[in-house]
Amino acid sequence: MKLFSEFNKVFQIDNISISERLNTAEASFTTKFQILPSIEAIRSLCNLISDRDDFCLTFKSDSDDIVYVTNQSFASLDFSILTENLSPEDDIDVKIQIDKKVSDSKFSIYDFSSFSKDLSQRPILEVLRWFSNQLHRERYLKFEIYDDDISFSTRTMAFESSENATFKPKIDRNQRLNDCKDAACFYNMNTFEVIPDDFIIEGVMRSGDCLKPLFGKLATVLSLAYVTTSTSIADRVMNVQISGQKTATYKLSIDDIHEDEKWQNIYTWIYTDGNPTDKALIAHNVISLYCKDAKKINLDDEVFEAIKSNYNLYLRKNVTQYLDMKRELAEFIQNVVAHVGDYALAILDKFKKNLIAIFGFLFTVVLTKIGGTQKWDEIFTRDTIYLIEFFVCGSFAYMILCFFEIRFKLKKTKEGYIQLKENYRDILSDIEIKEAFKDDELLRNTESSTRRSTIIWSIAWGILLVAAIIIIEVFTANHGLFVWLWNKVF
Repeated sequence: MKLFSEFNKVFQIDNISISERLNTAEASFTTKFQILPSIEAIRSLCNLISDRDDFCLTFKSDSDDIVYVTNQSFASLDFSILTENLSPEDDIDVKIQIDKKVSDSKFSIYDFSSFSKDLSQRPILEVLRWFSNQLHRERYLKFEIYDDDISFSTRTMAFESSENATFKPKIDRNQRLNDCKDAACFYNMNTFEVIPDDFIIEGVMRSGDCLKPLFGKLATVLSLAYVTTSTSIADRVMNVQISGQKTATYKLSIDDIHEDEKWQNIYTWIYTDGNPTDKALIAHNVISLYCKDAKKINLDDEVFEAIKSNYNLYLRKNVTQYLDMKRELAEFIQNVVAHVGDYALAILDKFKKNLIAIFGFLFTVVLTKIGGTQKWDEIFTRDTIYLIEFFVCGSFAYMILCFFEIRFKLKKTKEGYIQLKENYRDILSDIEIKEAFKDDELLRNTESSTRRSTIIWSIAWGILLVAAIIIIEVFTANHGLFVWLWNKVF
């Protein structure tokens, strides 16, 4: 029900001045005596105001007669004092004041626009203190909105315009508060008894976007307070200390802090499952190494991944796996590089063996004829030339097989290398895997060198075989198979 719209309708007015602050909603307007609604109509309007809130309607005539209507008196409402001796055209000033308070984990907002504007313009520390007071000893808080169609929620608060909307908090707020007290050292916690979960918006946000920047800022400020080693707030300045492998101290202006989901994600991870104290200590160690700016606490994307992977290593069940990984990783990389390097020499070794085979063939088949004849043509007969050419073609086929064999071995070796990386993704982050394998630079360089050497020696091998065919075909009288085929065709 839109409360102030109903006032407009019942009092037949066009303009109503509305101002809603944190704990108080006020409205004022002027109407004519002749259109003043009945007492029953005014009582019906009063019934629209939540029972948990205190209200006061003030009616003032031009003659300064005043009638007050409150929670306790609206049942015996009497306008006789106010309306006596008034003419139909006389004005009556009406003022509405509603003092709001929390009851049954609910709080009223009668004009969301002015409420959110007032909230956003207040100092951050005042806003934190106000929410702390409203949430004190509450498991959650539901804001019932009486005008706009709004629906969004955080982990512990909901803003709903529907009377039938239900809200179930995502966390046990009291337990989370105790965890924060145990794991963090936030000196102002008694003053600001709020947690980031109170302001981390989740799910679909239907209207109410004006509060999103403010809530994001509040969630980040509190995440800093509960993630770092110790924090205190004084005079709009956060004094933050991070003690890990290094110790760093920061002075941050509250006004300069903006929403940072990285801090919120680290906070959520620390206080969700597991031991918050252990997680916080590991987070301090990692953050202290990554935060190098003496004036700002800026986190890179890989910080959160590094924190999680370090915690996984901390868990006892992963320690043995980690040590095995370190040993296996070092051995495997060494073997891979050695094998890949050997492939570069393999093609050269096969090339040398093939040369030896060719020269061995020439000595056994050709040079044995030198003792029986002195004529070159009788040494290189047509049958001998065909046999040599067949042997050379076989050598060429052998070269191609060797080339593809080395490529296949390179491929299988690289697949094994990649598979090893995949096997450790459950205990190492992508950043740490990249660092452990040196971003694959060693493998890429060795593979590139091997491919280059393989291609060079394959080309040299092929040129030698082609040169042998050309010499046989050109410089022998009987020629060979290729010249014979050429003559037959052409």
